[in-house]
Amino acid sequence: MGLFHNIFGLPQSAQPAGASGSKRVSGSSGKDTILLTKGQVVKGEVTDLRSNEVTIRLEDGKTLHAKLSTAMDLSIGQKAEFFVQETNDVLITLKLLSDGDTSFAEAAIDKALEASGFPKSAHAADIVRSLLDAGLPANKEMIQKMMQYSASNKDVELSTLTALMKHNLPVSKENAAGLQAYRNFEHRLLGQATALTSALSEAFSYGEIPDSFTERLLTQFFGETVTPAESGEVFFNMQTNGTTDSVSAATVTENALSNVSDTSADIRPEQGNASLPNTEPSISGTSPEPISGTAEQTTAHHSDEHIPLKQLLPESQYQAVERALSSLSVELPEYSAIKNGLTDGSLTANQLFSALSSASAKGHVERITALLKEEPALSELFSKTILNRFVMTPEDLTKEKAVEEFYARLKKDLAAFTDTLSGDTASSALKTVADTASNMQENIQFMNTLNQIFPYVQLPLKLTEQLTHGELYVYTKKKDLSAQNKEVSILLHLDMDVLGPTDIHLSMLQKNVSAKFYLNETEAEQLVSEQLPSLIEALQKKGYSLNASVMHREKEPDIVTDFMADGEAVPMKRFRFDIRA
Repeated sequence: MGLFHNIFGLPQSAQPAGASGSKRVSGSSGKDTILLTKGQVVKGEVTDLRSNEVTIRLEDGKTLHAKLSTAMDLSIGQKAEFFVQETNDVLITLKLLSDGDTSFAEAAIDKALEASGFPKSAHAADIVRSLLDAGLPANKEMIQKMMQYSASNKDVELSTLTALMKHNLPVSKENAAGLQAYRNFEHRLLGQATALTSALSEAFSYGEIPDSFTERLLTQFFGETVTPAESGEVFFNMQTNGTTDSVSAATVTENALSNVSDTSADIRPEQGNASLPNTEPSISGTSPEPISGTAEQTTAHHSDEHIPLKQLLPESQYQAVERALSSLSVELPEYSAIKNGLTDGSLTANQLFSALSSASAKGHVERITALLKEEPALSELFSKTILNRFVMTPEDLTKEKAVEEFYARLKKDLAAFTDTLSGDTASSALKTVADTASNMQENIQFMNTLNQIFPYVQLPLKLTEQLTHGELYVYTKKKDLSAQNKEVSILLHLDMDVLGPTDIHLSMLQKNVSAKFYLNETEAEQLVSEQLPSLIEALQKKGYSLNASVMHREKEPDIVTDFMADGEAVPMKRFRFDIRA
């Protein structure tokens, strides 16, 4: 399978025959000669299909014999439109653009329903069409299954159901809803985590948080007994096989991420930030931006937790937090530590909430809940400190089993919301918290299901100046990941504030690395190009040879759909419909 097959799309418009720089080749047509150009569009009727080769009678009566780029739903007698994808001296490669013979398709649907004994209706026809589009047999058993699945999943597209069937995944409500969300780009964990913590802050401000929930959150996230989560379910990570290549892929990815992060920081627009030093960003509002420090301060994992609040918060918010905390009982041992840390400016968010966790365990949780309600700056700080638990850093990716441990901890953290709120979701904000946590759990479970088809994982990332949604796809077959002489190929998709949608494709064989950065805007392409020398130098110091380039990004990748569509090749049928089916 091509590394970027169906990802970045075809040219915006087909090139005319004889376009400048295009190679003209001849197609066999008996005594006739057919001159074709790469990028040209041809139309005709399919007269024969053999394996991945097709014979087409063109509109002018000439016959063209060519190779098909991928398995296509074609049949003898069908009229269709093709794009000339490749040209060489041996054979032309075509890609199907559209089916120009709708009557042929409708006739096949009618025959399938007739042979299966089902009366024709618009819904039944749509079901047969979805089966044919997925390359599945349109026989009585499959049509009946699809009707049952469709009846129990009314809000799910038929193409989603056939995709699950094609890859032998259980057609359950959870899987159907999960795949539908992925195909509609509604699956991003970072967006869900931001919505969860924003709703949590809102629930505190409305006084909807019960004391038991406050204590559970403080214990879960900041209690003394918190230990690193042990790996639970296995998710894809770059250290799975322990090979040099896979660990190197992690190192290269970390360097690439760091470079993109630094580039984004360097080109941040000055407007709106000119009066706000990097050391004092605001935490007001519900923006997904994290509480950030300087570049030097944000090198450690989840480092905002360990940045002194004096540096982290604007002065007005720091004073508001200080006044709120001064109302704590002086009888608490934790009071002195909090007061001293506020006075000398050394108190961090992690130290503060660890102390409050200790105090809540000693019977003072009611006062702490009241504090979080009365002071918005404190509840927002609490929520955003929890949000930091839901992201990784580029440095994390170089650590063995970091992705697995991150997801194991994330599942445990989410359980703190769903388990505790099971009977306390009457208020709207709390219901949002509980529902979002439950949706995140289902998202993670479906991600694990997807890994039965291809290695894929979401990477909610914290870069130097922002939180970003990331997705990592591995093109290399799982059985080849442990082979030292096999090329490892991955695609990392990021949504960057300044650069926009960014796709980083990495291919690596031993110490030789190829990197391509795909961006939407010319300005972003130029800025990343300027950073490539430093990336090349950084990797050379680690012993890698890097060939890097910046390219224009044609369209939004839908790699979940592309991977599922390109799974196991569907045997090419010479005729679209076989009455014996």
